[in-house]
Amino acid sequence: MLKYTHEKGELMKPMIFFDVDGTLMDNHDYQVTPSTKKALQKLQENGYKIGIATGRAVNSLKRTGVVDIANWDGFVCNNGQTVLNKNFQIVEELVISPEIVHRCIKIAKDNNIPLALKMEHRIITQEPDENVYTARKFFNSIIPPVGIYQNQKVEAMIAYGPNGYDYAPFKQLEGLHILPGVSTYCDITHADATKATGIQVILKQYNLDKYICFGDSLNDVEMFNHAAISICMGQGDAYLKNIATFVTDSIDDDGIYNACINLGLFK
Repeated sequence: MLKYTHEKGELMKPMIFFDVDGTLMDNHDYQVTPSTKKALQKLQENGYKIGIATGRAVNSLKRTGVVDIANWDGFVCNNGQTVLNKNFQIVEELVISPEIVHRCIKIAKDNNIPLALKMEHRIITQEPDENVYTARKFFNSIIPPVGIYQNQKVEAMIAYGPNGYDYAPFKQLEGLHILPGVSTYCDITHADATKATGIQVILKQYNLDKYICFGDSLNDVEMFNHAAISICMGQGDAYLKNIATFVTDSIDDDGIYNACINLGLFK
């Protein structure tokens, strides 16, 4: 069992964070497997704090139902831009400046790429195309209405390009993280926020400094780079597998549960 000596001499277990899409929840039935629910229960019974670290916005995360399957100890949303405590109260939030949003909208228009803006009332900048519909199916999400940006608060953005697209035009902008996903989309987030920075906010609340994480996509890279142990799902991104401490089985083959057994987390 992994433990770390705290500054007061106590033995402290690292907190464990889970990505949602492709990690906790599959991308075909949009369900959490019984073995994953069992794993979460056993981890908490063994004294581990557990948290969610996702690219989804808060309302989008709530719609998945994942928040209701366990007594979570914290939430990192929008790839670190919105951090909430166990009671779903915001403890840290970063937003993208209107100037940068307008520049992203122009790049999206010039390259015929639909761009979704994560706001209180989410909009998309042009009519959905096949890439939007493919990503919608991947996430089981709602496509927002086409709208005009009027300097509202934007938490993050999603650009919809073909599989394999590098989103190079967006990478020219300073102040942003460009995070291509495993489907036809790319997360665009504040440069000062990653899942790793959001996790640090939660760890400080519990006076912890180590964590373990599970993920499957490129928006998990920073989270993996700063983890004590990182576990990539069996169906996950090839690069993420390469940097992971451990590669487990796929979601459908009880990947989270099996990893917990192999790492001795249930002892």
